[in-house]
Amino acid sequence: MQPSTATEHHKILRKLAGEWRMISSTGHPDYDPEDPAKRWTETGRMLGDLWAIIETRGPMPDGAPAEMLMTIGYDPALGRYTGTWTGSMMDYLWVYRGWVEDEGQTLVLEADGPDFDTPGKSAVYRDVIRFQPDGTRSFTGSVQQPDGTFREFMTHILAPA
Repeated sequence: MQPSTATEHHKILRKLAGEWRMISSTGHPDYDPEDPAKRWTETGRMLGDLWAIIETRGPMPDGAPAEMLMTIGYDPALGRYTGTWTGSMMDYLWVYRGWVEDEGQTLVLEADGPDFDTPGKSAVYRDVIRFQPDGTRSFTGSVQQPDGTFREFMTHILAPA
């Protein structure tokens, strides 16, 4: 097997590298970025030139500590972005399939997972990472509805730490 080399598709992944702090969240109504006991942070790094690894840490609404790990890469054989997400609060490994929109400013990742509203069923979830001109980025989570539309259930805004 020949070593893989980075392409233009990997450019957006490099934007995830660095230290980030969540400055607002619709998913956590009591979120206060100034309160160290409630603050969420992210550390992103590249694994070589091909994969982004993002570690997120912060407290759950009940105060319990949580950690999350996301990996994102581009698979030229599939012609799409691929990756995983898992968190210390659940026993499910989310497997992403994705694409880029908005001239390289938006990364859309979809995964099948447990339907949080209907136990025993699955649903399609969509995580959208959008890079803003001011250097911040948003992370929006949504779930597909029976009519095919997606309902947002959280949006986080992150800024460089």
